[in-house]
Amino acid sequence: MNNFNLKYFLILILFLENIFSVKLFSQNDSTITTSLDSLQLISSFGKFQNAVSISTAREEFIFISDLETNTIYKFSKEGSQIASFGGSGLGQNELNQPYSIDASNGLDVLVADYQNNRIKRLDLNLNYILQFDFNSYNLTAESSKKIYNPNGVLTLSTGEIFVLADATNYKVLKINDYSDVTLVFGSATLGQEKLDNPVKMVKGSSLDIWILDKNTGDIVNFNNFGVFVKRLVNPEKNNPIISIANFNDNLYILHSTGITVYDLKRGKYNMLFYIPLIKNLTDIAVIDKSTVLLLSKDSVHIFLFPN
Repeated sequence: MNNFNLKYFLILILFLENIFSVKLFSQNDSTITTSLDSLQLISSFGKFQNAVSISTAREEFIFISDLETNTIYKFSKEGSQIASFGGSGLGQNELNQPYSIDASNGLDVLVADYQNNRIKRLDLNLNYILQFDFNSYNLTAESSKKIYNPNGVLTLSTGEIFVLADATNYKVLKINDYSDVTLVFGSATLGQEKLDNPVKMVKGSSLDIWILDKNTGDIVNFNNFGVFVKRLVNPEKNNPIISIANFNDNLYILHSTGITVYDLKRGKYNMLFYIPLIKNLTDIAVIDKSTVLLLSKDSVHIFLFPN
């Protein structure tokens, strides 16, 4: 099915929902209530080799992580490169597969340095500040609580830092003051709180986090104490979720063909946007109320929301 036909197929689905009350896009009594619309492509920039993570700060800066070059890049919102950090290696200013970055607090940039088993903290100009080294932590940690391969990182307004790790018994952990692991969770084998393969983490509408679980396609909500709150099941099982982003208390859910918006305050889906086919999409970020950024392996694509 080509993109033109897909767009009108989805519009037909929404029409049928309204006529026959068939909740094809529903979860926990939440249904998309507005019609499908298209995002407007403004421009694209970048010549990345394997870009995997994007984050924004202060509605003016864009940060990109490239796995192939082991480099973090800083851009203006117009796409002009401002700074970079990294290069392959084990040193203080080097990286080895930076799978995830987070600049959402507007103060610094956190990097999940996957193979080096570290979380790095950089300032907004990409100057090194400090790091938390899980290799050092593991020297004294209990065997069941050793942490390996961080592939996600997020900071809350409280300064709490949450980390995803994919080679450990616990899937999520919290570190305070870059000095100690103070909380571990996500290791349940059964139940709603179970995480199989968490790959992306974003803030919620309060002191909470939302985690995309790649294996199930669900988005799982925990509070900042690691207590399970809610689980959103992907309403389109044949259209896997690529990534998620948060802006102004809305959760933006990226599929290969569109973006679904979930209102975190009201607890319901409220919009569905169509996007043109872009190969190798990896991540999403929203820089301001009118602009969304879609990251592919080689470029950043700037779209405007419809008026």
